[in-house]
Amino acid sequence: MKKTSLWAFVFSAIVLVAVLGIYLPGLHNELLFDDQRLVEGTIFEGYGSLLAFKQRMLSYGSFVWVQEVFGTGWWKQRLVNIALHLATVAALYALLRELLARVRFPSEFEASGYFEDSRTAALRMGVALFAVHPVAVYAVGYLVQRSILMATLLCVLACWFYVRGLLTHAKHWYLWALLSYVGAVLSKEHAFLLAVMALPLYIFIRRPSWKKTLLMAVVSMAVLGVASAVLWSIYGSAFATAFDARSQEFIRQLELLSPGIGGRMYPLSILNEAWLFFTYGALWFFPNVGWMSIDLRPVFPLSLTSFPHIVGGAGYVALLAASVWFFWRGRGALSFAALCLLFPLLLFFTEFATVWVQDPLVLYRSYLWAIAVPGLIAVVLTGFSPRTIYTVGGVLALLLSGLAAERNLSLRDGLTAWADAAEKIDTKAPANAVGRWQAFLNLGGYHVEQGSRAEARKALHTALALGENNGYALFNLGLADQYDKKHAQALTWFARSEAKGFAMPMLHYHKGESLFALGQWEQAYQSLSQSLTTPLSPPEHTKYRTLRAEAALAAQQYDVAIADFELLLKDTPRSSRLLQGLGLAQVGKGNAPAALAIFNPLVAQSPNAAAYYGRAMAHLKAGNKEASLKDLDQTIALEPGNPRYRDIRAQIAADRAPR
Repeated sequence: MKKTSLWAFVFSAIVLVAVLGIYLPGLHNELLFDDQRLVEGTIFEGYGSLLAFKQRMLSYGSFVWVQEVFGTGWWKQRLVNIALHLATVAALYALLRELLARVRFPSEFEASGYFEDSRTAALRMGVALFAVHPVAVYAVGYLVQRSILMATLLCVLACWFYVRGLLTHAKHWYLWALLSYVGAVLSKEHAFLLAVMALPLYIFIRRPSWKKTLLMAVVSMAVLGVASAVLWSIYGSAFATAFDARSQEFIRQLELLSPGIGGRMYPLSILNEAWLFFTYGALWFFPNVGWMSIDLRPVFPLSLTSFPHIVGGAGYVALLAASVWFFWRGRGALSFAALCLLFPLLLFFTEFATVWVQDPLVLYRSYLWAIAVPGLIAVVLTGFSPRTIYTVGGVLALLLSGLAAERNLSLRDGLTAWADAAEKIDTKAPANAVGRWQAFLNLGGYHVEQGSRAEARKALHTALALGENNGYALFNLGLADQYDKKHAQALTWFARSEAKGFAMPMLHYHKGESLFALGQWEQAYQSLSQSLTTPLSPPEHTKYRTLRAEAALAAQQYDVAIADFELLLKDTPRSSRLLQGLGLAQVGKGNAPAALAIFNPLVAQSPNAAAYYGRAMAHLKAGNKEASLKDLDQTIALEPGNPRYRDIRAQIAADRAPR
């Protein structure tokens, strides 16, 4: 093996080990936030067929195909994300190597004895730094963001195939380029503007005449037009407007700060995103993890002259103009750097298509635009000695690897991810930094479930102070009290939450649960019935209907209770809880034979206190007082610490109706 080939193999192995060192410790991270699409049925029930055209059919469909081939296990899906990232790194190296080979550097650089090795080392380190970058974690480690991973990989492959076609004149490369482009768009819609890059890549490789340049412009615009028409049929309603309820809520909050802002939201969003373009760039070139989290909430501009947004708007236009200017100048390093910058500058135009106020700054989307980073690093480093490049680059790669590993571990579960996000929210920022409550709301919710009620209340009250106004924080405060058995207080929180418009089924369920605990059977029955009026997941449906059946039993709604228990028993026919409930409902209905037909085998199979008690009530309903008292004696023997059983036995012995 040649020395250069051996070193290339060793370097690739080092990058592989570094990437695996970052991501393998997070292989069993929990699902986060948008990952819930993977468990709620949105993806596994709606994707997987190549015949049913829909947005992101390739990337979301891959989850289904991976599971069908390799079986269940989120760690397997995470390995696919890692593999896609590594493939993107390799494809970037292949593309940039072809382009860099055609770049003319200053003559004193090219005259040096180590120029070729310097250029190779610079490219390798640029690609390696991309591979271990902490911002990339938000695309690789955030499982459902496979869409941006696949789109980026296929974008880079499309460019490489296209460049190979330009260099070799072989038509099959163009076919592969087109297929890769289509795959990229079907992975994530943000990739559709890649078609625009066909023209600058053509000019960079061929330096054609004006006639051929115009012809290529027509071809690339035709491809772009087809992609745009398809995407317009799906996303047209979102163009230049706030397309979701949360964004509308934020706009209402901004209206209080700047009346009439609703009519200016689209140009303000463009201005904001232009400023955030440089924020993304700063995070890739100056990766301070203190500026990174799963939920970033920057200040939204209130006017077209807001600072620093106006600087971002002017800067974006200036950088785009400068990039076009230097690109036309020739094949020098500045021209190549300009070509690299055109990738993010043009692909970023998708951010100007709609009003981004709900999530204007999300790190995973920047993975696509960051394909320019390795090329820009290579331009800066080329000319230094290979030893210097590898030494400095190695130190930087080691530092970035540590930061990336820390970022991946911060995504271990909802608690760590939202605690990290909440820590980085500026609670003293101006009020037009809307949505800052989201991290505290989610953090509070996780603390409630984990049992850290004091921490939960602290986070939830912070969410309220920062403007959470849809009742979710109030609902979670109610949950905290409910889990602490403070049911009266919980009901107060639930009422306040409902008054804010929060009307999800879980509210009615938990409200019914607290009413049930307080012995308010009829109100509990009504609330639990309301929780069943909207579609639920199978586990939720079972949980909600079970408690509704028990509330119906307590409220003497025996027909409803019997129907509910019988429905639930179709799925779990051996459930003691459900059988006991059905038996007691039959007792209440006056059908002692049906009740005994349930309790006799139940006592034989599971002779516990509840089963004996149920049969005692069935015997009593059948008029067999002696058998009833005998079963109650067994009940008391099994649970001697339960005074209710003793009271009921005494009432029956005294010929009084048990209460």
